[in-house]
Amino acid sequence: MSAPRLPTQRRLIVPPSHDLTLDPPLGPAPGPPEDAPFLRPARRARVRIRRRGWTHRAVLALQIGGALVAALSGLWAGYAKVMASERLRVARVEVRGGHFLSEGEVRELLGPAVGENILNLDIEALKARLRASPWVADATVSRTLPDLVRVEIHERVPLALAEMDRLYLMDGDGALIDIYGPRTAGFDLPIVRGLARVDGETRRDHAARAGALLRDLGELAGEISEVEVEPSGDLRVVLRGAGEVVRMGPPPYRSRFVTFLGLRQELRERCPRAEYFDLRFRDRIYAKEPAEGSAPPAPRPVATPSDLPDTHEMPRGPRMEPLHADAGKEGV
Repeated sequence: MSAPRLPTQRRLIVPPSHDLTLDPPLGPAPGPPEDAPFLRPARRARVRIRRRGWTHRAVLALQIGGALVAALSGLWAGYAKVMASERLRVARVEVRGGHFLSEGEVRELLGPAVGENILNLDIEALKARLRASPWVADATVSRTLPDLVRVEIHERVPLALAEMDRLYLMDGDGALIDIYGPRTAGFDLPIVRGLARVDGETRRDHAARAGALLRDLGELAGEISEVEVEPSGDLRVVLRGAGEVVRMGPPPYRSRFVTFLGLRQELRERCPRAEYFDLRFRDRIYAKEPAEGSAPPAPRPVATPSDLPDTHEMPRGPRMEPLHADAGKEGV
């Protein structure tokens, strides 16, 4: 009996894995796998969008319109409530800068603003009402919630009394402010003459010249009693006290007037019969005296126009006595 036959063992040699990665395939890279034929539908179905009809559009428009009407109604109700609020009605008026106009007069100029809703105020219209007053040069108006209106006014300052058909208060720009009467009788101001019986343009020019003189003199204007504007534009000034008459031409006014005031007593002693003192020339003061043998002029309380021709040339003749003023006082 023969021995049993053992099975033959075979060894399978597997190449290492790195050989597979280092040796890429020579052919082209395989593309994405296609779907199997049984996974694709034979016919593609179209997706149809269902369009809504005019009924849906009408309903949507009505909904939007209703929302807008509701929003507008709410806004209008809120606005009406705010405008009718008693807390927002003007109850207080604060006035600043007023010296001649009282707070009551300013309230009258504001008109129906007091008691009106503060949000409904026309600020520009209120400014125009205030500036319409001849006393007001400029005005500003502001409001502060809930019920306060602030008014700041810049008043015209009267510097003279303009003599026309009657007396008027006049400021430094030559503007007429108010009629001189019982209400304004407390002003002790110089009188400006030469404004009557002339046309409007000449009147404005003469008033501006007189106003420029008084504005330039400042506090020294208290030494002046009257100012007469002559047809030539020169100024004939009557002083308070002894009543000396001074003639002045174009500016500067203050420096020449200060020089004259410094020599006033000396000039009065040297020229007691002088009709006027001429300050129209630089560093010189000329005294106009009456002719020899003529009676001295009677003192008059007011100034009268000069009988001499109006000229800016150097005066000549024996009746003019030059008095040299100190040049250093010219710039005082």
